[in-house]
Amino acid sequence: MRTNRNAGDRHKPRPGMRRIRRTKSVWLAALLLVLLIPVAVAENWIYTVRPGDNLWNLSERHLTSMKYWRPLQQLNNIIDPLHIPPGTRLKFPLAWLKHQPASAEVTQLQGSAQLIRAADGKTQPLTVKTRLYSGDRIQTGPDANLSIRFADGSELLVLSDSEVVMDSLSAYGSTGMVDTRIRLPGGRVDTRVKPSKGPGSRYQIITPAAVAAVRGTGFRVSSDPEKPVARSEVMQGEVGVSGAGVDQVVPAGFGIVAEAGQPLQPPRKLLPAPDLSAVPAVLERLPLRFAWPGVAGAVHYRFQIAPDTRFDRLLADAVTVAAEASWPDLPDGEYQLRVRAIDQDRLEGLNAVHAFSVDARPPPPRLIGLIDGVLTRQARPEFSWSQPAGTTAYHFQLARDAAFRDLLAERGDLREARFQPEQALPPGRYYWRVATHDGSGRPGPFSDAQAFHFRPVPPAPDPAAPQIGKQDVSFPWQAVEGAARYHFQLAQDPDFNEIIVDQTLAEPRLTMPRPPGRKYYFRARSLDTDGEAGPYSSPQAVTVPPASYWPLLLLVIPLLL
Repeated sequence: MRTNRNAGDRHKPRPGMRRIRRTKSVWLAALLLVLLIPVAVAENWIYTVRPGDNLWNLSERHLTSMKYWRPLQQLNNIIDPLHIPPGTRLKFPLAWLKHQPASAEVTQLQGSAQLIRAADGKTQPLTVKTRLYSGDRIQTGPDANLSIRFADGSELLVLSDSEVVMDSLSAYGSTGMVDTRIRLPGGRVDTRVKPSKGPGSRYQIITPAAVAAVRGTGFRVSSDPEKPVARSEVMQGEVGVSGAGVDQVVPAGFGIVAEAGQPLQPPRKLLPAPDLSAVPAVLERLPLRFAWPGVAGAVHYRFQIAPDTRFDRLLADAVTVAAEASWPDLPDGEYQLRVRAIDQDRLEGLNAVHAFSVDARPPPPRLIGLIDGVLTRQARPEFSWSQPAGTTAYHFQLARDAAFRDLLAERGDLREARFQPEQALPPGRYYWRVATHDGSGRPGPFSDAQAFHFRPVPPAPDPAAPQIGKQDVSFPWQAVEGAARYHFQLAQDPDFNEIIVDQTLAEPRLTMPRPPGRKYYFRARSLDTDGEAGPYSSPQAVTVPPASYWPLLLLVIPLLL
């Protein structure tokens, strides 16, 4: 019996042997896991160990399963999994990392847009702070734009009349790596991508014509679904564009046009930024007007206005043909203007940015009367203007120069919409303008200055004594300063109803054949360079004697006989 029992015992594994075999199985399983996941070792996320980290809590925090802790130890040659020196750089294969859905958030909205949820297909108005998930679709209306912030802090500006689909939003656990894919069936987007935090980070804009992929850059993409044609313009970094089986790397300052089914065109240099140095820093008139020198090769220009330099909310976004733009109204405040040139293939060039402020309120009045270079003859002309609603007072200025440095009159407390200077103006050219004060006493900007001329009518000439000769008669008078010509009249009656001479002369004298002897009346007036006539001189009488007295004697002699 003892012999049989000992023989049976020889076939049972001893406890020590069981432990050795179990240890070998664990190591073999770990080795198989490493060998059977080639993708895992192809791309790795690098993590720097911090105080308190160990292989157990790191695996629980970042890996899809705790079964990967042993392969992770082998991959990184960790001797003591409970005590890893801080600063050690560990490799985490991407395939082992937690991969979970992520969301995005609407941070800014200008105008109206709608959201079509992927979960139920329902349409709802889009609002700020709306959370977006994979499959959600956004449609912006005319003159609308919105900003979206993704899980890694990257931002997407969606412009008007655009359709954007959140094709895929996911993240690798708490690693900071995200996988963001956006479909752009039609419209325009402007994006700022955060630098990637590892090989798992991906950011793509997918259009019907091409795919633009980046890791940390700023670029624009537009999609024309009718062609379909896509355009990519790179501001920072570089973008990989794929289309029709061809890949192109587009560096900063370049753009590319992709047409579905056609080979990608080579990247081309974008048009330079326009020069905005001449745009005023303060705009005091509505509508707002901007102008800049043209850019060679530009067929259009895009101008945008935003409240700050981020340009994540656009107050204005429009295209103009000429190198100028206007916008109807903005509240008083600080703004940023951004302008870029557009070439013949609709690639938009480099941005020019200019800070400006609006100070247009309370609005100035509309000037009346002495405007547009009008000529007045009044030495003390009356100025008048409109009365904008809410105005409590007016500020009037009259100057000899357009810069209003040489002021002749100024009143800042006028209550009526009129002003008349106390002193007569000397002849010359003048400028005037008016500003308003609102109910709180806050002054607004001055109106556009208006110029006018004051030139009094020339005075009446001072007649001299007529000179009666045998054959002619001369009527002289004193020359008048400022007179260009003179108007002379000779009549047979003091009311000048029976005028026998009516002439305009360049010289202050009229010489005419001697008229028949009798009493006559004459007067003259001055005309200035505009033909404006001054007053007539007082009528003067002159008696012209007969040319000979013999006919009278012949009549008198018979009477004496």
